[in-house]
Amino acid sequence: MQFRVLFTVVVLIFSCRSAVAKPKAYEVVKYKGKAEGLIFALDFGDGYPDASEMKVTDRKSGKSTRFGLDDSSEMRFVPAKQVTGKREIVLKMTRNGGPPDQVDGIYTVDGKQTQFTLRRIE
Repeated sequence: MQFRVLFTVVVLIFSCRSAVAKPKAYEVVKYKGKAEGLIFALDFGDGYPDASEMKVTDRKSGKSTRFGLDDSSEMRFVPAKQVTGKREIVLKMTRNGGPPDQVDGIYTVDGKQTQFTLRRIE
């Protein structure tokens, strides 16, 4: 008898948590690309671009840096945490347009620029 009560309470807790969770007001569109020993990944928030994030991974060392959007009107990403040197990513896309199949960008580290192309993955 106690097991049934406990089981019912556990089931109710899990079902209530999923019923209370707020749905996202945007879709996440994923992109990937490679250039000069780096792997670029973009999670674009279609409908809410401020939720977009980028990640750059060095293929040799495996180290990653996460980037978030800055406050400018363009798709310009800056490191989420303090890192050595000046780094930024600028994407050639609008914040409010729909998600394209391909996005070009420029990754800048201490003045050295690397051009790359991101492709939408399903």
